[in-house]
This record gives sequence, C-alpha cells and structure tokens, in this order.
Amino acid sequence: MNGQDATDTTQTIASTARRACLVEGCTCKDARIVSIRRATYFASVAKARGETADRIVVADTEWRLPVSPALDAVRALVAQAAAA
Repeated sequence: MNGQDATDTTQTIASTARRACLVEGCTCKDARIVSIRRATYFASVAKARGETADRIVVADTEWRLPVSPALDAVRALVAQAAAA
C-alpha cells in the first residue's frame, strides 16, 4: 500500500460549530483566518505528520478585510487633507 501500514489511516470528522457572530455572512469568525500562534501550531502538527513542505503562501495584495463604505470615505478625506 505505497509503503504504508494498512492500520495507518486518517479519519476526517465534520464539525458543526456554532459561530459567535449572528450576522449572516459575517467573517469575524471565519475559520480561514487564524492567528500567527495557531498557524504555527497547525504547521508543527502537519510537519510532524509529514503532511507539508516548508513553504510560505504569499498574501494576495488585492484582498482586504471587509470594511464599511463610511470608513473608506473617511480614509479618502484624511488622505486628501494630508495631500493639501
């Protein structure tokens, strides 16, 4: 079996965790956003299991956390005031 023992299997369990935010579509508890500390832990577990290479995924420069249009307007006004 590709050099692996037949008893060495991985089981995936689905979890239905309740989100903390009650707003539909809110990403404040998005599972894909983790702290550096948790990311380091997950990486160490994966490395110990031989499930990853030492790699870094470069951040997408076009992606931003969602913010309100009012905040964007305030930032634009501040930038205009600073340029003047």
